Amino acid sequence: MLEDLRKPFFVAALILALLTVLVELGSIGAVAQVSSAAAQLGAPMPGEGIPSMAMLDGLLFYAVLMMGIAQLVGARIEGRIAGIITLIVSLLLLLAAIVMVFKELALLILMVSLLLAVPFGTIAYFTMWSGFKTGDAAVALSIIMFLKLAFAVCLVLAQQGFLKMKGLMLIILTSLLANLVVSFLQGLVPVFLVYITDDIAGIVVCILAIIWLIVYLIGSVVSIVKAIT
Repeated sequence: MLEDLRKPFFVAALILALLTVLVELGSIGAVAQVSSAAAQLGAPMPGEGIPSMAMLDGLLFYAVLMMGIAQLVGARIEGRIAGIITLIVSLLLLLAAIVMVFKELALLILMVSLLLAVPFGTIAYFTMWSGFKTGDAAVALSIIMFLKLAFAVCLVLAQQGFLKMKGLMLIILTSLLANLVVSFLQGLVPVFLVYITDDIAGIVVCILAIIWLIVYLIGSVVSIVKAIT
């Protein structure tokens, strides 16, 4: 189905997927040159919601990367090693995602407990978590959404057959949904509560990533069994 792949658009899609992950991790300074408002993108993203999306979008980048490798070495050769690589990657990321969920749950419990522990706990909460950088987060989320939409467009332009890949389309939709969830929860409450709702967003995104990691894990086991038999 991918024999007619338009490679320039595919490479562009791959680069955009990588840029998305880098922006979410706050580890790309080049994007800061787009506008002065994006100057903070070279620093870690505020809160937990945006960095959590890097795991989900990392899976999307990995899926597209494996398709690109299949084009270079042939689907038959790539298929023999993809199952093992995916098994290792999904297991490691699954463990990391589970750890992140427990870490964010612990942080959420701590923040809520302090906020409700009037007066000294509340004072401690306001000292540490009352100044969420909503402006920086909004700029980052806007750029991330633009990169994701541009990625989707380039992928379709590379080969319309990608639209028939239900798994690929579902993870793209999940990625876009995660972006909307983080944006919604960050804008839902007054600024002094945003760290709490952002942490909830991070937990939701991690759970979405865990679901997809389990899907990847099952798929890799099936591929390995087929290769053996």
